[in-house]
Amino acid sequence: MSGTRSILLSLALLFILTGCGSDREPLQVGGTQSPEDQIVAELVAELAEAAGIPVKRRIGLGGSRLTLEALKRGEIDLYPEQTGAGLALLGLAQAPDADPDASIALLRDRYASLGLEWSEPLGFENGPRLVMLRDRALSLGIRSYSDLARYADQLALGIDSDMRARPVDGLAPLGRRYGMEFQRTLEIEPRDRSELYDRLLDGDIDVALTRSAAPQIQIFDLHVLEDDLDFFPRYDGALVYRQAVLERFPALEDVLGQLAGAIGKSQMQALSRSVMVRGEDPREVVRAELIRLSLIDGEIGERDRQALNLAVSLSANADGEVGTVLRQLRRSFPTSTVNLIRSDDPLGAIDDARARIALIGAPAFFAPGSADPATGQPPMRSGIEAVALVGTSFLQAFALKPEVSRLEDATVIATGPTGSSGFRVAQSIIDGLQLTATLSPVDGDTPVALADALVDSGADVAILMEPVGNSTALALLQRDLRLIGVDNWVQRNNRIVFPYLQPARLAPSDYARFFPAEHEGAARMSGFSQPVETLSTQLLVAGPAPPGDVRLSTQGPGASLIPRALPLTDQVVERINAGTGKAEDIYPILPQARALTPRLPQPPESLNPSPAASTLSMLALALLIWVTWLMLGPARPARLG
Repeated sequence: MSGTRSILLSLALLFILTGCGSDREPLQVGGTQSPEDQIVAELVAELAEAAGIPVKRRIGLGGSRLTLEALKRGEIDLYPEQTGAGLALLGLAQAPDADPDASIALLRDRYASLGLEWSEPLGFENGPRLVMLRDRALSLGIRSYSDLARYADQLALGIDSDMRARPVDGLAPLGRRYGMEFQRTLEIEPRDRSELYDRLLDGDIDVALTRSAAPQIQIFDLHVLEDDLDFFPRYDGALVYRQAVLERFPALEDVLGQLAGAIGKSQMQALSRSVMVRGEDPREVVRAELIRLSLIDGEIGERDRQALNLAVSLSANADGEVGTVLRQLRRSFPTSTVNLIRSDDPLGAIDDARARIALIGAPAFFAPGSADPATGQPPMRSGIEAVALVGTSFLQAFALKPEVSRLEDATVIATGPTGSSGFRVAQSIIDGLQLTATLSPVDGDTPVALADALVDSGADVAILMEPVGNSTALALLQRDLRLIGVDNWVQRNNRIVFPYLQPARLAPSDYARFFPAEHEGAARMSGFSQPVETLSTQLLVAGPAPPGDVRLSTQGPGASLIPRALPLTDQVVERINAGTGKAEDIYPILPQARALTPRLPQPPESLNPSPAASTLSMLALALLIWVTWLMLGPARPARLG
């Protein structure tokens, strides 16, 4: 009996101690659906746990208004917020040049009656920003919100639902302040804000309302428009929390002190890049960063994040073809780091291992200027292979001097840098049409700068080989330069010697969608009022061929290019092609990745197996029948002893 009583007493004591341990509710850390707010919320949670504070995460509740209501009701204890949004929730606004300390003082005064407090600023500003693709903004002459207002009724806007609904700093008051209304508005959830950049690059929208700390602004070289009427105030990151929480968790005050001014804009962009671009879990990203800074204990797990760098020409559009490929690569390889490298010779970037793939036209595979004795064609650059088809590029020849009306009249032809697709096409044109002109390659670190360099080159003609809508071509068309046709290409043996250049036709209607409605037609493109005969080629993704791979026509200037970058595996090639989704086959003349080789159907298995296999099957069947009989057969009567 005494033993039983001892056991009961021990259980009672254990129950009492357990009850005392659960006396204190955990710290409820909340957060909106914004990726940046999720990162800050995880920073608070990790540091609080390291300080011995029990934590319950309620991150991703919704927008600012919903999360504030949860805080006021005591369903959460704190959450990240921006000063501008905090004031807007009270129907207030300050000028964008207001002192951050003054904003915090005002917030503390107005929120005190709610039993809420604001922390010191965290160190980064993350306000709303209207952004456009740089080439698109420059082509329309849009630099500010006031400029945008003149074109808004012709453009589509992308916005998250939280910003659309705000009555003080949202879309409707913004439109009223600038007198602008967009033709169409695409609305997404705040947690899916990364989708806005995909839509922007796809051309589904023209303008996106994003945040200043978003890493995609730098990644995609987006043009941030100027808020010239100072509509948006400052949005300094901070924490808003219940005043009573410091009484429950005194150690939380030290955590808040650790975060004051500790998160700079570059650090927030780096953390956001891991979450928004690479698709990593915010908690793991934050934990790895805190371990790296020795703020918490632990080990950082190793990740296989081999860089998959894409090299493009200096004149390639940041949107359009480049955006399509870059976006599909990042979707197809979420665990890899996909970067963009601009180069005057994208294949050279593969050669020196700065890139693993390149976006090029089919002429870049060849080295015109000489002929391979075996084929009569220009020699092929060795060590590279076509990986995927992206689209079509068109030859666009512009008369830089009024007296020039044909390519045959040119004595000097300006092109892009040596090694570029345009340079190699110009070489092919000179050889194919037997011109006496000399080439004058020019450089430009942006599409518009390249257009300026072509015009200032002093040449008679400028040649581009780019997709329709390329920004360099648009800049030249806007200067009313005349397009010259190539109408005698098929009269020679050129389709045999240069099979990567095919006859095509360009019409003014092909460019209509790249100009605002009031600027369409001959008034804006006086040099391109009628269709012109020209040439086209395939726009491809290329990669390094396997070492020792034997290719046809490896003589010539490119024969010594032995790429040091690792070849792409069959699985990688298949994923890239699944992302681009082009139905047309790549030119047969080009070396192609093994994964693109047509696969023959497998013959059916033989219906007459070998005698040994037949015997084994019979034995297995007999064994199955015997086991079944033992299980289901009549039971034998037991014998009496």
